[in-house]
Amino acid sequence: GTKNEPFSPRTFRGLGNKGTLPWKCNSVDMKYFSSVTTYVDESKYEKLKWKRERYLRMEASQGGGDNTSGGDNTHGGDNADKLQNVVVMGRSNWESIPKQYKPLPNRINVVLSKTLTKEDVKEKVFIIDSIDDLLLLLKKLKYYKCFIIGGAQVYRECLSRNLIKQIYFTRTNGAY
Repeated sequence: GTKNEPFSPRTFRGLGNKGTLPWKCNSVDMKYFSSVTTYVDESKYEKLKWKRERYLRMEASQGGGDNTSGGDNTHGGDNADKLQNVVVMGRSNWESIPKQYKPLPNRINVVLSKTLTKEDVKEKVFIIDSIDDLLLLLKKLKYYKCFIIGGAQVYRECLSRNLIKQIYFTRTNGAY
């Protein structure tokens, strides 16, 4: 789907339930999520970078912040020089990821939280406390695409600020 499709308050109630998905984990959907959020086409990087920089300049001229209080965790590891995507998630989303999958592999992980600190998170991730800090961090990183992966509060803020270009979602039939 695209951002033009209607998202109602009811949509956000179906994103999670007590730190997990309301339905049984679907391995096909999880594989699709992984393939989408790890896919990189290096031949398209320069064009994407140019579009992104133009957009971020417009955002900054319309009042985007310039101060950052978070985001001083370093990202590194085996793939530090490899072009990767960024995945942005809220604290609850981060905490719901099983330990063996943290940080999400082959992606630059960013956790948006007003309460977590570097000391709380041993994995190599960026911890930031606002969307303005996210925009500043993205200006400093080399990355292919940025994916907002939840939760509801992070989606709401990014949608309200018109920061989301495309939405990938799974329709699940049933009452949960």
